Amino acid sequence: MNESVSIAAAVAFMHPEDIEKVFVPSSQREPLTIVPEYSRDVDGVDTVKVLMATSHLIVFEASRPKGAIDTLHVHPDHHSIGYQKQGRVRMRIGKETRIVEQGDSYQHPLGVEHQHEVLEHSVRIEIKHYPGGNAIESWNALVGPRENPPN
Repeated sequence: MNESVSIAAAVAFMHPEDIEKVFVPSSQREPLTIVPEYSRDVDGVDTVKVLMATSHLIVFEASRPKGAIDTLHVHPDHHSIGYQKQGRVRMRIGKETRIVEQGDSYQHPLGVEHQHEVLEHSVRIEIKHYPGGNAIESWNALVGPRENPPN
């Protein structure tokens, strides 16, 4: 499929000048703090830097402080694949619980309950795949409005 998809909407937690680029200078971008809808009552959830966004994918780097625990939750519209870049996390995915360490990868398919408990300061790269499209709109709804838009 060679169809080009234009992203007209702003991408929450992505610098506006990076949208629709083939190469994104992520090394020059500062992360921003988010509190996803499923973690409104949880302290210190994520600091996020969106690395790339398309109509079907969101790729981001996220860090969480030691001790952060999100609410057991499900995403009905996307699959997630994660790479643990730094730290250790206790991950519950479905009925399995594992310790995820630096260099490990994991996935939680669409509709599967999951939860993160940070054992050591954590940095991960995550890819969210939205098979039905609408990744930008779904991502923006998930993470909510940012408090400090990038310049």
